[in-house]
Amino acid sequence: MKKEPIYIILIALFCISSLSAQSPTRPNALVGKRIFTDYYSPATSDFTDFDNYRGGFEIDYLRNLSSKVNAVIPLKVGVVNLPEEENNRTIISLGFSAQLQHYRENNILIPYGMAGISGELEAFENTNFHIPVGAGVNIRLGRYAYVNIQSEFRISLDGDRDNFHHGIGLGFMIGKVGDDEVLEEIILPGLAKPDTDKDGIPDNDDICPEVAGIAAFNGCPDTDKDGIEDAMDQCPNDSGPKETQGCPDTDGDSVSDDKDKCPTVAGTIQGCPDTDGDGIIDIEDKCPELAGDRDASGCPQQDTDKDGVPDHLDQCPNAAGTLMGCPDTDGDGIADSKDKCPNSKGEGRFGGCPDTDGDGIIDIEDKCPNSPGPNMPNGCPEIAKEDVAILDYALQAVQFETGSELLKIESNVVLDQVVMVLGNYPDHQVSITGHTDDRGSYSNNEELSIRRARTCYVYLVSKGIDPSRILVGGMGEMVPIADNETEEGRSLNRRVEFKLFPK
Repeated sequence: MKKEPIYIILIALFCISSLSAQSPTRPNALVGKRIFTDYYSPATSDFTDFDNYRGGFEIDYLRNLSSKVNAVIPLKVGVVNLPEEENNRTIISLGFSAQLQHYRENNILIPYGMAGISGELEAFENTNFHIPVGAGVNIRLGRYAYVNIQSEFRISLDGDRDNFHHGIGLGFMIGKVGDDEVLEEIILPGLAKPDTDKDGIPDNDDICPEVAGIAAFNGCPDTDKDGIEDAMDQCPNDSGPKETQGCPDTDGDSVSDDKDKCPTVAGTIQGCPDTDGDGIIDIEDKCPELAGDRDASGCPQQDTDKDGVPDHLDQCPNAAGTLMGCPDTDGDGIADSKDKCPNSKGEGRFGGCPDTDGDGIIDIEDKCPNSPGPNMPNGCPEIAKEDVAILDYALQAVQFETGSELLKIESNVVLDQVVMVLGNYPDHQVSITGHTDDRGSYSNNEELSIRRARTCYVYLVSKGIDPSRILVGGMGEMVPIADNETEEGRSLNRRVEFKLFPK
């Protein structure tokens, strides 16, 4: 056996391992693969006959040395086809190799090159050593799992045993970091994301990387938990509403307590009430129930409300108006005191309230004030049969790419019809509910159904539909309408439902 190549490979692997410089800070991985071996083609130079391949299995233990270097111990068991024999031989192989990977933090694909040394036992009799060289790629599936694909050419150091090994399988993270703290953000070995302030938000996504915060504010804190981040909160240690920039407002009049002359009583002038509306706050008004002049300390003169109607003729002496001294805010000829809708111009038969769509139901009682619904208690029109048919058709006609929330191009025409239907019922809301079949995990199905419903929401909004009219949800596999045991049933269960209802 020629030992010089073995020494060269071992020295090279030692040098690669030394690149890590520090002890590993990331978890290890176990990889299980199905392998395909070919000893026949390299010996005969016939690379076109795929019948030369034989099967086997491989288990790898992977140790991360740095973000670019992994050390791997592969154990392989399989059968091989030797040119000089008619029967296949069983092989057991154990080796060591190093991977040099091309890592980018947000990449889904992580390619790498590899080289190593491997010992092999043939038919439980003969031993042989190989130098494997090759390349592979890791494909992220989730936080702790990935697909591994690898091809290698194995150079024999003893006899005519050069061969090919190809494999595909799944890898899973194992192990912990530091003081038993699991790296929650790792997907592949070497992809740890630093989180200086330990708030669960990686530094590269954290606007305040050195101060623990919350995801709603991209990692910045909200000390008083009032929904306003500290940087924008004028009172970061005292809870308060947005209207007062995060400062307390005890009486809820949108004037912060530190600027409110009457912090415990709601008011409109420096935070104080002005009951008679004369511009003089009650605590300084000698006649707080009667509108007056400042020169008279808030008490009324002969025409208290200054509307040109003397107090003895004024039916509303404390409120300026044109109808016998009473106000008519909406100008519909009905005094505000008798007007059920004082801020909306209406008709006397409706108590001063408007009926915009003319269906005999006033707007404040009409759930569809812009769409006539005669003889309907809620004032909303019935959904036309042809529009119901369009929504029922969309149930199966809206299609997505397999396992994805991306719409197929033919779905755009169907969604355009849904937009048309929504235009016919401006006072209605629409609920979009995604459903899936039962293949895959419950949580993945639920998430996929929500994403698909969300995709339809984005499309409708892009076509001019008011976002406030749309409700989005996903039921995953929970509400099947057909048997999930058949392909036809599963196809029916993969759907997005559109339902119209009054606001």
